[in-house]
Amino acid sequence: MSKISFKVSARTAKLIGLENFSNEEGAIIELVKNTYDADSANCILLFDLVYTETEDKEGGILYQTDKQNSKIYIIDNGIGMTKDIISNQWMTIGTDDKLYQHLSENGRVKTGAKGIGRFALNRLGSVTELLTISKKTNEGLFWKVKWTDFDQTGTTVSQIKADLEDRSNLNLKTEILNKFTDNERLKKLLNEMAFDTGTIIEISNLNDNWEPGQLNNLFSNLEMLLPPKEQSDFEILLFSNSDNENFGRVKTAYYDDYDYKLEAKYKGNENGDVEIIITRNELDIDSIENRYAEVFDFDAMKKHPYRLEDFQKKSITFIKSLSSILSDDVDSDLISKVGKFDFSFYFLKNTISDDKQDGDLKKYPYKNFSSASRKAWLKRFGGVKIFRDDFRIRPYGENGQDWLKLGERQSQSPGGAGQRLGGYRIRPNQIAGTIKISRIDNLSFQDKSGREGIIENDVFLLFENIIKEIISFFEKDRNTIMFHFSELNKKKNKEAEAKRKAQEEADRIKKEKEEKDNNQEGDEPKDDTGSTNTEETLAEGVQILTRELDEKDEEIRLLRNLASVGLIISSFAHEVKSLRSRLIPRTSFLLKELKNHLNEKELSKTLDKDDNPFYMIKLIQDEDTKLKHWLEYSLNTLKRDKRERSNLNFGDYFDKFKSTWSKALEQRNIKINLKGNNDASNIIRAFEVDMDSIFNNLLSNSMNYLKGVKGKQKLIEIEWKKIGDNIEIKFSDNGKGLDEQYLDNPEEIFKLLESSKKDKKGDTIGTGLGLYIVKSIIEEYNNSSIAIIGVKEGLKHKITFKTR
Repeated sequence: MSKISFKVSARTAKLIGLENFSNEEGAIIELVKNTYDADSANCILLFDLVYTETEDKEGGILYQTDKQNSKIYIIDNGIGMTKDIISNQWMTIGTDDKLYQHLSENGRVKTGAKGIGRFALNRLGSVTELLTISKKTNEGLFWKVKWTDFDQTGTTVSQIKADLEDRSNLNLKTEILNKFTDNERLKKLLNEMAFDTGTIIEISNLNDNWEPGQLNNLFSNLEMLLPPKEQSDFEILLFSNSDNENFGRVKTAYYDDYDYKLEAKYKGNENGDVEIIITRNELDIDSIENRYAEVFDFDAMKKHPYRLEDFQKKSITFIKSLSSILSDDVDSDLISKVGKFDFSFYFLKNTISDDKQDGDLKKYPYKNFSSASRKAWLKRFGGVKIFRDDFRIRPYGENGQDWLKLGERQSQSPGGAGQRLGGYRIRPNQIAGTIKISRIDNLSFQDKSGREGIIENDVFLLFENIIKEIISFFEKDRNTIMFHFSELNKKKNKEAEAKRKAQEEADRIKKEKEEKDNNQEGDEPKDDTGSTNTEETLAEGVQILTRELDEKDEEIRLLRNLASVGLIISSFAHEVKSLRSRLIPRTSFLLKELKNHLNEKELSKTLDKDDNPFYMIKLIQDEDTKLKHWLEYSLNTLKRDKRERSNLNFGDYFDKFKSTWSKALEQRNIKINLKGNNDASNIIRAFEVDMDSIFNNLLSNSMNYLKGVKGKQKLIEIEWKKIGDNIEIKFSDNGKGLDEQYLDNPEEIFKLLESSKKDKKGDTIGTGLGLYIVKSIIEEYNNSSIAIIGVKEGLKHKITFKTR
C-alpha cells in the first residue's frame, strides 16, 4: 500500500490566517504585538495616506483613500531578523516557535503562539516589503512578497516564493528620514532613539479606505491596548503624514484621581493566597478628624480596619485564600486550574454625591474633584479590561462593556452605600479595572477562534466569580463606612431626618390615595380609614417641593459646567488677545510682500484660480475675519464691567450689539434692523452679561431659522419702547418660523434640553440650553417675562422688563 502526502493550497493557508483578522484595526494590533515580541522599545505606526476629495449628495466633503499611492509603515527598534529566522520561522505558516520559545531575549512573554500573524500584513495590503538588521549578525536584509500570488489557481503553499536579498551598509534611521523629509516630529523622535537594529515593514496597495475618523479610533484604541503604567518599557507612536499636528505618543490609561483603589494579587502558591490592598481616597481625613470624629463612637468603627488610625494610613492589606473567598461547594480541581493573576480596580463617582435619595454634602466628608474630568476619563477608559502578557484581550471592558454583569447584580440590590448595612452593589458606569494574566500561568484561558475573547469554559466562568467576590471586599468596606456616617448624620441633624421622614410619609399617603381612587373606580366599598384631605394636601406639597429641589440641583450642576468653560476661555484670554490683533494684518503683509515678487494679473492668466497664491491668501483672510469676530465676541463676554450691575440704555446696547455681529451677519446675507431710540426712558438696572446671554442666544436661534430662506432678504428686527413702567422689546426674524412639533405649545421651546436642531440622520445636535437660559435670566428680573407672539412666517418674541 502506497502512502501519499497532504497538500495545502496557497489560498486555503491565506484564508486560515485572514479569519483571525476580521478588520484592519485587529491586523494593526497584531503587528504591534510582533514588535513587542521582538524586544523593541518603540513601535512606530506611520500612515502615509493620499486622499482624494469628492462631494456627497448634500454638498459635504467625502475623503477617499488613494489605495494605490498610500502606504502604511510599521517600524521597530527591536532585535531584527536573520536569514535563518526569515527562512525557517517568518516563512513557516503556523510555526510553533513562540509556543515553545515563549520568552524573548529580554524576558518578555511572547504574545502570540499560532504562527499566522504575518497574514495581518495581507489583511492591510497586497504588497509587503521589509528591511531588517539583526542584533546577532548586524547584517541588513530585504524581503518582499506579493500576497496576490496566494490566489493563483492550483498553487500550493510550497510553490509561493518571496524575494530575499542582502543589503550591505543598511541604515534603518536613514531609510526612514529619506522617505519622510518633511515630517519634523518624526525626525525629532528618531534622533532621540537608538536605532542600530530593528525592522521596517512597508505595506502598499492598501485594501481599506482609511478615513481620518478611523485613525482617531485606532489611536484611542491603542491607548487601551497596554495596561495602565506610570513607566513602560514599550511605547507605541502613531503618525499620519496627512495630519502632522495630531496623534504622536500613545499614552496609557494611568489615573490617580479615584475614590477607591483595590489591588489583588493571586500568587498561585500551595495555600492559594490572594493579597488584597484597599486604598481609600474618597473622604477628607482632616474633616473626619475635626468634624466627624463621633463616627468612631459606633462599635463597628472602633475595630480594625475602620479606626481613625486606619483612615490615616489610607491603605489596608489582608490575605485571603481562594477557597475562603469562594463557597465550599466550588470544585477544588477547578480552583487549581486558575493561574496567577493581578487585578487593579478603581471606583470613581460621577458626581460629588452618589446618594441622591438621602444625601447632601453634609452627610459625608467627601473630597472635591472635577466631575467633568472623571466623566470624560470613564467614557474612554471605563470598564474592567483583561490583559494577557501586557496586551489587551478584546472585547472585555471595551466601551465600558459589562462582561462581569455588574449592572444586573446592582439592579437586584439598588440601594446606596449609606442606606443600610449589606446589599450595596457597585454600578458598572463608575468603575475601571485591569486584570493581568499570562499564557504561561493560565493555560485554561484559550482564545476563541476569531481572537475576540476567551473561550468561556468552566475555569473562566469560575474566574469571573472570583473577580466579583474580590470586588465585594471593596463594596463591604465602603458600605460599612458610609452607613455609619449616615447614621451619625441622622443623630446630629434632626432637621434632615425630619425631611426624610416627611418624604417617606408623603410617598405613603400618595400610594394610599392612589389605591383608594382605584378602589372607588372599581365600585369596591369605600374605606374611610385613610388619610385626611389635609394630610393629602401636605403630602402633595412635599412631593412638589422635592421635585423642584431636584430640578434646581440639576440646573446648578449644568450652570457649574458652563461656568467652567468660561473659566477655561478666561485663562487663555491674554494669548487670545494677542492672536486677535495679528489675524488680519498677517495676510495683508503677506499679500503686500508677494506683490513685490509676483505679478497678480499675469499669474491669473496662466494659473487656475484654485492654484493662484493670491486667491488662496484671500480665502485665508476671509477665514481669519470670521475667527477674529468670534474671538472678539468671546473676549467681550469676559470684560469685568459686563459682570457689574449698571444703568443699561437699550438704545446704546443694541447699537453695540449690531456692530459686534455685523460681520458674521453680513457673511450670511442677514440684515439687522433696529427700531428704537437711546433716550433716558429706555434704561434699566441690569448686568450687561445677562443681556448678552439673552440676545446672543435669540440671535443664534434666528440665524438657524433663516438658513433655508431663499428669494427674499433675510431679516432680523429688534424693536424697543417704554410702555408705562415697562420696557417692551420685540425680537423677530422672517425665517421658517417655529418647528411644527411646537406649534400647539410654543412655550415648550423654553424647557431644559429641548431642541429642534437635528442632523440628516435625525439625531439631535442642539444643546437645548439657549432658550432655557434666556427665560431663566429674564425671570430673575422682578416682574419681567418673555412670550412668543408670532410663530409663522418668522418667529417673534416679546420681552418685558420692569423699570425701577
